[in-house]
Amino acid sequence: MTEQMMNTPQHEADRLDEAGIPPMQLHHIGFKTARFLEMRAFYRTFLGVTPSLEVEGIGGFYTFDLAHHRLVLFHDPACIEQVPASAGMHHVAFIYSIDDLMRTYQRLKHKGLLPYMAMNHGPNTSFYYRDPDNNALELQVDNYGPDLLKGLEAMRALQQCSNPVEALGVMVNPETFLKAWQEGATLTELHERSYAGEFAEGTPSIPI
Repeated sequence: MTEQMMNTPQHEADRLDEAGIPPMQLHHIGFKTARFLEMRAFYRTFLGVTPSLEVEGIGGFYTFDLAHHRLVLFHDPACIEQVPASAGMHHVAFIYSIDDLMRTYQRLKHKGLLPYMAMNHGPNTSFYYRDPDNNALELQVDNYGPDLLKGLEAMRALQQCSNPVEALGVMVNPETFLKAWQEGATLTELHERSYAGEFAEGTPSIPI
């Protein structure tokens, strides 16, 4: 193919159709809610967000870093309750270091907020919460730390699992997991021990 052909608008369109251009990162999430004040209070506790802009009757924009906003709450008094069988977003996930995840668990517990489930999925260990509108929220640590390739390889390896339920991961009791961390267990040790089922006692069945 000549350089002239490669620079034609049609060639450029064909090239752009080959694959999507990935974003640099996920920037923010937005929720519509009839419980604006309750949701606002929850997320200020849960994520430690602060308001960057609030408009009476409309909602607010909130952040936990230098981005102008990471969370939007749109106030709509006409919102109805979620219908469990309806399609839509399943959950939102936030990543932490193991130390910050454990400190966050303790801080939220002190505020009366407890996870409804915790699991070691293999590539990551996650604590799951719900906000006042019943949105599922995941606080996770990557079990291989900053080595994203190892986590990707671990995820792909799950494709070979003959039992799809087992591929979901192993349930974790947050209290015994916390105790091991307090006793000095490293991220690698916590991953290996929880994936072997050491912290599964007292947990509910794996959800299907």
